[in-house]
Amino acid sequence: AANEHDLNQLGNLLHGEEQFVSADAGYQGAPQREELAEVDVDWLIAERPGKLRTLKQHPRKNKTAINIEYMKASIRARVEHPFRIIKRQFGF
Repeated sequence: AANEHDLNQLGNLLHGEEQFVSADAGYQGAPQREELAEVDVDWLIAERPGKLRTLKQHPRKNKTAINIEYMKASIRARVEHPFRIIKRQFGF
C-alpha cells in the first residue's frame, strides 16, 4: 500500500535464494529486523548521505569505504534505470 514503508514488505519480496540484497539508505535497519534475522544474504545497503559526506572529508583515509559506496550505487543504478524507462513509457 502507498501508506506503508517498503521496509515493512521486504520479507515478502525475498524468495530465499538471494545472494545479496542491494538497497538505498532507507533500508538501513533491515538486517536487524526480527523477520529478516534468519535471512542469510550479504546486505549492500547504502550509507546515509550525511555519513557519506563525513567520509568524503578525509578522502585518503576513507578511500576504501568511499569506493565501496560507489560500488553499491553503481549496482543499484544498473537495476533502477531500466525501471525508470518502463515507468516513463507507461506515463508514470
